[in-house]
Amino acid sequence: MRKSFCALLTITFLLAIFSVPVIPTASAGDLPKLITFTSYKVGSLGYTATSGFREAIERLTTMKVRVEPYDTDVARLLPLKSGESELSILTGATGTCASYGIAEFSSKDWGPQPIRQVWRGLTLYLSLLARGDSGLKYPADIKGKRLPKVPGWPAGMLTIEGIMAFGNVTWNDVTAVPMSGYVDQLKGIIQGQIDVGYAATVTPTVQELEAGPHKAGWILLPKDDKEGWKRLQTIAPWLTPGVCKKAPGLPEGQTMDVGSYPYSIWAYEQVDPDLVYAVVKAMDKGFDIYKGMHKAMPAFNIKAAVKDPSPVPFHEGAIRYFKEVGVWTPELDAWQKQQLKDFQERLAKYKK
Repeated sequence: MRKSFCALLTITFLLAIFSVPVIPTASAGDLPKLITFTSYKVGSLGYTATSGFREAIERLTTMKVRVEPYDTDVARLLPLKSGESELSILTGATGTCASYGIAEFSSKDWGPQPIRQVWRGLTLYLSLLARGDSGLKYPADIKGKRLPKVPGWPAGMLTIEGIMAFGNVTWNDVTAVPMSGYVDQLKGIIQGQIDVGYAATVTPTVQELEAGPHKAGWILLPKDDKEGWKRLQTIAPWLTPGVCKKAPGLPEGQTMDVGSYPYSIWAYEQVDPDLVYAVVKAMDKGFDIYKGMHKAMPAFNIKAAVKDPSPVPFHEGAIRYFKEVGVWTPELDAWQKQQLKDFQERLAKYKK
């Protein structure tokens, strides 16, 4: 009996030490009991990330979090548009397309969406990809080559077209080869069906190419080529200059200039600022809870939450917390005002 009592005291003591206190934000009565994150499919980095955020939010607030996986960008955003879900993890390409009302969101049912960044997050590095022994190095080099044409992938195809424009290349200068999807077009490089595809450096299929006899070779997008970037961003405004330090085909210790966009947390403008504030605060204070869940998770730190954002406004609830912890600057304030103005202008243009 005495041993059982001592064991109970020990357990109670340990729980008192290691339990994480709920962060005071808005009063518990002001926050919903349950919120929903839409995400990518189970097994993806997006699903792993949102599961980690859920752990932090549930331990540090009174809210429970449900993660709902979907296959497509439109499917991930529909619940936010209807008000059924509060948050989503999306790439900068998707968030920008939604805000600008382009690609998948250009129909009359969509148009420019009042979507807002909540947390900028992880940087993905991307460019066109070829075999390492192809001799292709810059966008201008791909003239006369075979490139993929993938239906139902507007953001990806616009990014390819933007990189082509960087080198003053059009579809008239290349051969378009029908491919069924993102991974399929990368396998097409391995199998010799196409010469050039589009890839993120972290995609496992790129590692397959690098492990083969031809290796992997990246098309470079020099950050100092201002005119090239201007042409690219006219077509794909979500892609920004990025300096990649690690990728299949990139020699150890070297860097390369490519494109980049973030893997971010998003919400619609009408989501309660107190809710967004509570989520952002929990993600910051709970960083140690989720940072070890995937090798990419340390990138979701508070300083990265506002660094090099997509060309889309931030949510006011997130800004309130960023100001409290000192990561929101006067420069970001001016940038935010311009982004809000730009959004209203494209919304007015769409409604004409």
